Amino acid sequence: MIRHVFSWRVAEGHSNDDVIELLNTLREPYPYIQYWELGAHEGDPGDNGQPFSGVLINDFESWDDLQKYSVDEFHLEVVAKLKPKLAERAVVDFVREES
Repeated sequence: MIRHVFSWRVAEGHSNDDVIELLNTLREPYPYIQYWELGAHEGDPGDNGQPFSGVLINDFESWDDLQKYSVDEFHLEVVAKLKPKLAERAVVDFVREES
């Protein structure tokens, strides 16, 4: 199983709700996404600095499925709409060990 983690910080003047709404449009078109979790940061970060605004976690059966998703036309359209709304973004992809 391949885990794809996308985290972002919303750019000044933009809404995290808008970012989450856009990301949610990616949920249905891809039946090969095995797991989907999307959430906004909540709570006071305390001494941890400035937290990211949210995270999207997806699992894919294979690297090929992740690649198929990454280059899909609709996915790329959503990414193009998201980029101006984000101050920062980070992606981590890794093999998830089955427990």
